[in-house]
Amino acid sequence: MKLKLTGQPFQVLSILLERPGEVVTREELQKRLWPDTFVDVDHNLNAAINKIREALSDSAESPRFVETLPRRGYRFVAPVTGNIPTEQLRPTVLTRVRWNYAGLAAAVLLLAGLAAYLMRSRPHDSSQPLTIVPFTTFPGFEASPSFSPDGTQIAFVWSRSEGPFSFEAYVKQIGQEHAVQLTHHPAIYLGLGWSPDGRFIALARRGNDDNDTGIYLLPALGGSERKLADATPAGRYPEYLLGWSPDGKWLAFSKEDAPTGQVNSASPQHGGIHLLNVETTEQRVLPDASPDCELSLEPAFSPDGKYLASVCMVTNGVNKIYVQPSEGGRSREVALVIGSGGFAVGLLEGLAWAADSQSLLYSSGGHLWRVPVGGGKPEKLPFAQDVQTPAVARTGNRLAYAQVNFPTNIWRLELTGPTKPAGPATRIISSSRGEGKPQVSPDGKHLAFESRRSGYSEVWVCDQDGSNPVQVTSFSGPETGGPHWSPDSHRIIFESSASGNTELYTVNADGGQLRRLSTGTPNASSPFWSADGRWIYFGTQGPGAIWKVAAEGGAALRLTKEGRSHPQESADGTRLFYAVGDHEIWSVLKDGGDERRETEMPTYASWTLARGGIYFLDHDRSLGRISFLDFATRHLQKLAELPGAGSSRDLSVSPDGRAIFYAQKDRSFADIMLVEGFR
Repeated sequence: MKLKLTGQPFQVLSILLERPGEVVTREELQKRLWPDTFVDVDHNLNAAINKIREALSDSAESPRFVETLPRRGYRFVAPVTGNIPTEQLRPTVLTRVRWNYAGLAAAVLLLAGLAAYLMRSRPHDSSQPLTIVPFTTFPGFEASPSFSPDGTQIAFVWSRSEGPFSFEAYVKQIGQEHAVQLTHHPAIYLGLGWSPDGRFIALARRGNDDNDTGIYLLPALGGSERKLADATPAGRYPEYLLGWSPDGKWLAFSKEDAPTGQVNSASPQHGGIHLLNVETTEQRVLPDASPDCELSLEPAFSPDGKYLASVCMVTNGVNKIYVQPSEGGRSREVALVIGSGGFAVGLLEGLAWAADSQSLLYSSGGHLWRVPVGGGKPEKLPFAQDVQTPAVARTGNRLAYAQVNFPTNIWRLELTGPTKPAGPATRIISSSRGEGKPQVSPDGKHLAFESRRSGYSEVWVCDQDGSNPVQVTSFSGPETGGPHWSPDSHRIIFESSASGNTELYTVNADGGQLRRLSTGTPNASSPFWSADGRWIYFGTQGPGAIWKVAAEGGAALRLTKEGRSHPQESADGTRLFYAVGDHEIWSVLKDGGDERRETEMPTYASWTLARGGIYFLDHDRSLGRISFLDFATRHLQKLAELPGAGSSRDLSVSPDGRAIFYAQKDRSFADIMLVEGFR
């Protein structure tokens, strides 16, 4: 087995291996690696440790190899054997760190021993060398690949513009550049599936209105579409992934239940797997694999026709993969996936069977994973990054997936008054991985935000102008984010699914003293610190409600009825404001009681309280808007339009009211990658 480590991660691991079982302080690492240069030591060390853990399939939550000791340093905790003299491991330090041949050789030997240790705990990988090439390199966004039965062609969806998605279906021969357009009916989302006999391509379309949304059948050579069934009118992209039965008689797809009549309920809408007969359009609804499933989606039949796999979304960032006999029978859990949602937040981003029906491939957090159907630990496949919608050819040993990138960036809008921008907004935090959910500290000096620049969703802190970013959490996998500040600006509370459920954690603003906050509830999210520092307000799903718990943890007190989310304390500290569904804001006394409706809000809006009113950030497919609702006049006034902001969200206002911070997706792009020799 080879460990792919170079540069600083290699050097850090070598230093830790010199003293296995002992703490190596951050200061010592700084002196060894950056003795006389000015660098962002915290960022560099965090990045190096993350790369080491990725190479070793290790985790910060349950470390097998590298343990983090907050505010102190790191320790290599796995046993290391060998008879290499310690003095041979120490590098020669000149004006800049350089490694002598003896130290480098010793480190290589120790890494070889570590690789042997890892191999004893992992099954041998007997796969043949892989060839990975781009299948598409078109401008825009290509996704949702589906192989023809003979494995020589791929159908896919393509949105040519970098702005709002407008997908059409195409087909392209492997080895040729020309793509043939099959549809002429733009869609917001479009999922594809090639029929086993090669005659048809099934489409799961989310159109621009409900009439355009449904399950369709299209001749593979092009022609008229035939609508077979309705589909979820406003679902997320993974809800439009479908699967064919190997005999070609049935299509499996996900569909949310009919509305319950509670128009403004924030309780999660349930969705299940439907089987659709392509000849008679008969539909059957499969029972959920587990009572815990909020959504059942991404159905996939095994190539041998014996099983149907599906994803059960338990809550945001917590999913389970189940397999059940295709003829009916009890479902069996195959994998628990924590921290899914690299791109489709809270959901897996594709599920596919290997050609031999013995394992499943899935995309989570931008990575590609394989898990045996019979059970076992999922294996992250190292050759694929930024993955969405994997597909495996029935013949030909081929794999295809979309390699995607649609990062959000954080922007700042200066104000001269509550409704008067000082000028156009400026981008202050950006990377190729995505930044979001900015929250300005109460003292106005710093921002906390989510970022995936380490390869995982983590909480970061920077100065208010976006400079000096520092990573303050290192969960390395579980979905983590949604930061909010303590009133003294010293601590941050956030949510993470590290335990398998969404729970609350606190961390110092410098990254030290990480602690899980006990609430006594089955899940907890959207935390908000009270102005007096005594309480943490938060929301839950199942039951949906607003709660408060002492800042040091304990049994939470329920404040509202079902269907409430995203609590925020009023400026005078007397009431809590919260969202009800997607269209209303309500408030309740901070100790409970007197629940009342405050206002409607724009559809698809983020919001935040300010002195004297509420700021809204809403968007449609092409334009974002920032507006202010004045409590005194009840007038909603537009502040600014954000042209090209296909998805703007996550709003925060500085304590002095002079700046608004928000996240905006400026562009998106994706290519389809083809892997030859995949088994």
